[in-house]
Amino acid sequence: MATKSTTTANQGTMLPPPPLSGGPRPRYGGGVRGFAEVKPHNVRGILAGLKSIREHQARTPYPQAFLLTYRHDPADRAPRAVTAYLLVPHSGTRAAPLAGPRGVTPAAWLGSLGTWFPLSPAPLVLPAHPEPRWGTDVGPVVRGSMVEPLVRYAFFRFSDYKRATDLTRGKQPHQAGADVAWKELAEYLYELASELGSVG
Repeated sequence: MATKSTTTANQGTMLPPPPLSGGPRPRYGGGVRGFAEVKPHNVRGILAGLKSIREHQARTPYPQAFLLTYRHDPADRAPRAVTAYLLVPHSGTRAAPLAGPRGVTPAAWLGSLGTWFPLSPAPLVLPAHPEPRWGTDVGPVVRGSMVEPLVRYAFFRFSDYKRATDLTRGKQPHQAGADVAWKELAEYLYELASELGSVG
């Protein structure tokens, strides 16, 4: 029983950095639609993000579906910067429910989920706050609300995704739907024109 409660309690603890791939990074292809979930780099966040991807793909399959995670120093209760990663989940990871690391190291578990890439060359700097305890006082939900837009901006600078159209610009973390979504601008304008034409 103690083992179960300890495991549950540790699900919110920051995991070590994932094993990063030196191979070719995912690229935006014209007309390729996709979405990504943004979650903290801990067991609870990663499992929730992969579950969201699995459920979304079951309803509307997209050619690209990524998990974006953000990690800060576990000793830093009020982080000033976060490191962001992009996970391309293995097909099995996208299809089946997952459990946290049991009987393997966190690094091995992270590596079993798919291929990881650094989302940006340097950590993402959070807005400065004069109170040193702000991170502890506001809790993970508010911290996540501050980090999600920064991770989204970093994604659209990753590889060549700046050519894609950001469909989630201005999305708030509490709103339903994908945290990041994109498609080709021409396709987006065509659909928008069709919608506007049907209103008139």
